[in-house]
This record gives sequence, structure tokens and C-alpha cells, in this order.
Amino acid sequence: MNNKRLQLLPLWAAISAVIIIAGIVLMALLGFNTALDKPSAKTFDVYYNVVVDLSEGGEDKLKDLCEDAFAEAGISYEQAEVLEGQTAPVSLNQSGFSSTGTDFLLRYTFAGDVSDEKLASAKAAAEAAIDGDEVFLTPAETYVSFDTVTLQPMNEAMWRGAVGVAVAAVVALIYVAIRFGLGCALTGLVACVNDAFLTLAVLAIARIPVYAFAPMLYAAIAAVVSAVLWLVRCMKLRDAAKEPSAGALSAEESVAQVCRETDKTVWLAAGLTLAVVLVAALCTLATGAMPVFAAALLPVAAGLYSSMLLAPALHVKVKAKFDAMKKKHVRYEGKKKAKADAEA
Repeated sequence: MNNKRLQLLPLWAAISAVIIIAGIVLMALLGFNTALDKPSAKTFDVYYNVVVDLSEGGEDKLKDLCEDAFAEAGISYEQAEVLEGQTAPVSLNQSGFSSTGTDFLLRYTFAGDVSDEKLASAKAAAEAAIDGDEVFLTPAETYVSFDTVTLQPMNEAMWRGAVGVAVAAVVALIYVAIRFGLGCALTGLVACVNDAFLTLAVLAIARIPVYAFAPMLYAAIAAVVSAVLWLVRCMKLRDAAKEPSAGALSAEESVAQVCRETDKTVWLAAGLTLAVVLVAALCTLATGAMPVFAAALLPVAAGLYSSMLLAPALHVKVKAKFDAMKKKHVRYEGKKKAKADAEA
């Protein structure tokens, strides 16, 4: 990093300000693109044991009876699926058959505006049809229920994850303040806040599809990445301050030297973080969680931008201010000591 980049703090601040302000406006007007959230829906579940599945035409017959019940109630489903290895709310274990690991679930998904009264009517009709059909005589057993699904199951986990990650960022900043000084902590705090809001702004501007609570998780990740990358700089700043030649260097020269010596480490740390995110995304390829991990590349990029450009340029100003305060304090203490010696 050359000194020129450290002199462009107004440019980096302006870039962040423009993106963040535009993002705040779009967040206020349109919110985030929560396209990955499933809309409110209702499910009609028919649990059955292995005997039904193995009986001749049992599963197809069960589907026919349910669909006839839906037609009688005047409703139509959006999706039907069969899930294996489910556990029914009640025990399906007639004639010595255990439900553990042998239950199946026939699930129909309806739009959220389908009334509970019609679903209850369909449930009663399906149960009556199943009880009266010879295919489902003992030992086969079924259980019918319906429910409303309003939120993605992972939203609560993402909310808790966001809180946990944000706490980690705060702890990291406290550690920086104690170990490396208030100046480094102030720069890190500004970088963390900038990266968190920058991530939220880009999500709003680019309309990247997310789950409801994902933006908060991404913002927290950006803060942690920013804190970790800045910590790399802080460790070198502390070591450089112990060098005999440190007093002869200006704040800009000192920060520039530290950046040159730590740039490779910062890039390596960011690359490792990106690799972890990509591996997590590939591991969740078959699940709905993959977009969550894939979009997490954004906060890593925000943290890298801050660590390479904004934070070092800002720290030149912060360090210069704190160095001036330190020199003033040293002069004051020197004069005070000289006065005390003269009076003695």
C-alpha cells in the first residue's frame, strides 16, 4: 500500500456514505428482497405406518381418498410430497408394528388463505373414507392433521446467530481497546459499523434474495470480519511502536509501513474466510441454506475493502491525534518535573 491511498480518506468515506445513504433510502421504501422466505402456507398431513406403504396399492389409494376429500371440500393443494422416516404425533403400532423409523408422511401444501373450516371438513372426510376402505383395515393405521406454516424455520436460528456474532464483534473491539489502545479500538469500531451498514445497503440496492433475518446475520458477519482483519494491523502497529525509529516516523509513514508488512496476511485471512464460506455453501447445496452462505461472501468483501482502504486511511488521522495528545502529555509532565526540581 502506498501513501497515496492513505491520503484519500475523503474519497473512501464518500463512497461508503453514498452507498449507505442510498441503501437506507431503499430499505425504507422497499425493504429487503426476502424472496427466499416461503409465504404463509397450510399443510395437510397424513401419517401412515410401513404396513400401508407395503400393502398393494395402499399409498396410491391413500392419495386418491385425500384428493377426493379436498374436491368435496372445494379446495385444491399446491404441492404433494411423501416423506420417509417421520414420527407421527401419535403411536402407529398396531399388531406389533412400531412407528419408530417406519412412519411415512403424505404432506399436501395449501395456500395460506385456505380456511381452517374447509381443511377440517377435508380432514373429517379423509378420516371417514380411510376408516371405511378395506385397504386400510388392521394392521394398517393412519393419522390425519393440518397446520399453518408462517415463517421459515431457519429465521429464528439466523436471528440468534446474528446476536451471537455481533457479541463476538463487540468482544473483539473491547480486546483491541485493552491490548492495543483506544485509538486502534476507535478505528476498528468505525470500520465495523461502516462494514455492517455497507453490507445492508448493498443487499438493499442489489435486491439480493435473502431470508427475513439474513441481513442482520450478514451485517454481524461483516463486523466480525472487519474486526479480525483490523486486529492483524493492530498487532503489527503495536510491534512497530516498540522500534527505536518509531518516534521519528509520522503517523502516515508509520501506518503505511505497517500496511505494507501486513497486506499479505490480510489477504490471506480474507481468502481463508471466503474459502470457509464457499465450502459451507457447497455442503448445503441440496438444502435451502445454500443462498444464505453464498450471500455471506458480501460481508467478507466489505471487511476486506475496509481493512485495505478505509481503516488505514482513517487510522492515520486517529493516530496523529493520539500521538499529538501523547506528546503534549509528555511535555506537560516534563515541565511539571522540571518545576518540581527547581523548587527543590
